[in-house]
Amino acid sequence: MLAPAPHAGLGLISQLFAYPERDLAPGAMPAGMAAEAETLVAGMNRIELVRRQNEYVRLFINALPEVPCAPYGSVYLEGALMGESTVWVGELYRKYGLATTELADHIAVESEFLAWLHGAALNDEAARQDYDALLAHLLEWAGTFFAQVEQHDQLGCYRQSALLARAILAESAGGG
Repeated sequence: MLAPAPHAGLGLISQLFAYPERDLAPGAMPAGMAAEAETLVAGMNRIELVRRQNEYVRLFINALPEVPCAPYGSVYLEGALMGESTVWVGELYRKYGLATTELADHIAVESEFLAWLHGAALNDEAARQDYDALLAHLLEWAGTFFAQVEQHDQLGCYRQSALLARAILAESAGGG
């Protein structure tokens, strides 16, 4: 039996907010937003990789006096890195035999896991409950994170990524 396909939109959010080691791979695009997503991916790929990397570092990793767009849920939910919500998300990953070297509540990691879990949840009630709980967790803080990105991005591509990610999450919350 084939494993269900992961959620394309959530997978795209993961790609958009992961450290850019190479151009984004064209892949499955979110239904209803494919043209917008393809345009965004192509536009990001037209920006020199080192420029995207520099902006990523400035926005999400290292800027003075502080990182303007911390990509971790616990920062928005608890005011600090590695809060209780980070531990909870990490435990959920371990429940499915998964681990990450990044903090568990990083937007890219959480979105990638949600994309995968969406496929598992199609045929498993326990996975569906975990998917719903994790999606609710992401929805609690992602809007504030996206607002920070929209305010601080200087290239424009991360601002566009935040706008598209908002739409994808809104669709996902509606049952998509």
